[in-house]
Amino acid sequence: MNREKHRINLRRAWAVVSSEFKKLGWLHIILWVGYSFVFFYGPNLIFDTETAILITLRTLAINALIFYVNILVLLPLLMGRNRVKTYIFSLVVLLAVVAVFHQVTDPVKPEIWVQLRERREDTRVNNPLLRENSSVPERRHTRPLTPSGRSKSVKQILPRHFLAGLLPPLGMLFLSTLFWIVLESKRKEKEQLSLTNQSLETEMKFLKSQMNPHFLFNALNNIYSLSQQGSSKTSQLILKLSSMLRFIVYETDEMKILIGCEVDYIRDYVEFQKIKLEEKPNLDIDFSAIDREIRIEPMLIFPFVENAFKHGSIDDTKTGWIKMGLKALDGHILFFSQNSKPSRYVSKDRSKGIGIENVKKRLSYLYKGRYRLDVIDRKDVFEVQLEIDTI
Repeated sequence: MNREKHRINLRRAWAVVSSEFKKLGWLHIILWVGYSFVFFYGPNLIFDTETAILITLRTLAINALIFYVNILVLLPLLMGRNRVKTYIFSLVVLLAVVAVFHQVTDPVKPEIWVQLRERREDTRVNNPLLRENSSVPERRHTRPLTPSGRSKSVKQILPRHFLAGLLPPLGMLFLSTLFWIVLESKRKEKEQLSLTNQSLETEMKFLKSQMNPHFLFNALNNIYSLSQQGSSKTSQLILKLSSMLRFIVYETDEMKILIGCEVDYIRDYVEFQKIKLEEKPNLDIDFSAIDREIRIEPMLIFPFVENAFKHGSIDDTKTGWIKMGLKALDGHILFFSQNSKPSRYVSKDRSKGIGIENVKKRLSYLYKGRYRLDVIDRKDVFEVQLEIDTI
């Protein structure tokens, strides 16, 4: 199970890295070309152009190899699986191979490096400005390159030259690791967003599947009672219930719907809430100032309406009340709701809070930075203010 999980994570990591390289491939080329031109300047001051080009190409190949082997192979396969010791061992082997390759493919003979080093030392010693704080005695002539002296100098210079060849790869290791950390954080962020989206979709389906069965049963019972009484409202209520079911089952599958459709659903819901009350409830609802063509994600407003009726105690026509309004013009939506609260709170069903929590998560995901939601829960009043900028 763990192995399969590791494989899945590696595939995802590789997919993110590959995707980034495809998007930024041109940028990689520009950076490597720029790096080559900058690096070429140094060798070109010392050697002929052909040798400087060879040194630059060799350095470019080594650094690119280090960069991409680390970021595409070692980090995903080893660090991505928390195999730190194996990763460190692999780095040591890789650096050793690179250092040997750096030494073997050097277009400049060791004797030349010795002469350059001795010439630099002689220049430093014979220059008064460089020798000002030095205790080394002045020498006016460079040392003769005797065979024995050359051999001894080569033995001294090779280890230093070998170690110097490790410095650029170490820098590339640092840069590639830093780059991988950035890509890995982006991958995890996308994964988290994907999980959040899946969770929201699951909750949305659950919310739809509910349609508050308690409300549906009551609606059917009320319609049946009215039909027994021969009420003229029966056929109208059946049509409203059919319209509500159609909205829940079909229209909420769309990513965005016309806000007018959700308003119609809310109005039908309010009508059904009224018919179960013997007296006229204290309702003040105004949904007239809307542009019905504005598109919005479904079921963003209704949970607040349902919550107001569920906990507003409107069956108590003396103390219970609901005030609600909706404006939707020029892509800007403003919704507010206020409802009374009973002196003693009683949960009316098991789905307490699911709708509102769902809306909060969906708003933060769908309208990040483009909405404001204030939920004010006072002792005797529950208030909601919601603003959404859909443009």
